[in-house]
Amino acid sequence: MNGQRLCPVYKKWLQLNPSDARIHRLTMQAQAQKARQDGRLDLARELSYQTFEAAKIVLCTLQPLSADQEGVVREDILAFGSMGMYLSSILTEARRKHEAHTVLQECQQQLMAILPLHATRPYVCSVISITQQALEHFDLPKHAAHSASKTLH
Repeated sequence: MNGQRLCPVYKKWLQLNPSDARIHRLTMQAQAQKARQDGRLDLARELSYQTFEAAKIVLCTLQPLSADQEGVVREDILAFGSMGMYLSSILTEARRKHEAHTVLQECQQQLMAILPLHATRPYVCSVISITQQALEHFDLPKHAAHSASKTLH
């Protein structure tokens, strides 16, 4: 999977400005959804990849975490997971099932990687766990269909 959909300067800006990055993530997500609704699937896929990458940058940007910011972290986790599922569905629609599965795997791996950073925050850990479970369940039909097609051949 190509992880370089955003230019390095823009990625750095996203890292340095997480609040603005969240706004840009929402804007790109809306653009991706609009493109998908308009039947512009190639554009929707590209915008979804960019949004996914932006969500990952926000998720991984080290920020001071106070008790009142747990909600922001929760939103970052949920945005990353949901964008991964959205991108996976677009890729599945485009018959890129392996790529769709890879996106979901990357989501799960990234969530596992940030889990230790939030070890002292049970609420954040539970959101990570729930998001990982959602990613697993989202991916199950793809595995089941793949296994069934292998069994039939």
